[in-house]
Amino acid sequence: MQRGILQLTKEEVIAIKNAFHWDINGSTILASKLQYAMENLQDIHSIEVSEDDLELLLDDIMPVDETNPILKNVMEKVAELLRRLRNV
Repeated sequence: MQRGILQLTKEEVIAIKNAFHWDINGSTILASKLQYAMENLQDIHSIEVSEDDLELLLDDIMPVDETNPILKNVMEKVAELLRRLRNV
């Protein structure tokens, strides 16, 4: 399994936090990484993620409402990083 760095802005972290299904996936490692990012908001976050983390985000949040450009951009970043990791 490959790992990579997902870089998110403060606004993107908040958008993921609001869309993430904490009741279902709140006990995952990814959830703890997101929680840490929320508790330590910075302009740019670099979160180490695995392929499984990225798949969980895509499965949990997709499809994204077209009226939410920030979340749409985040999911495009997630999908792109997953493609890059799988093509290594």
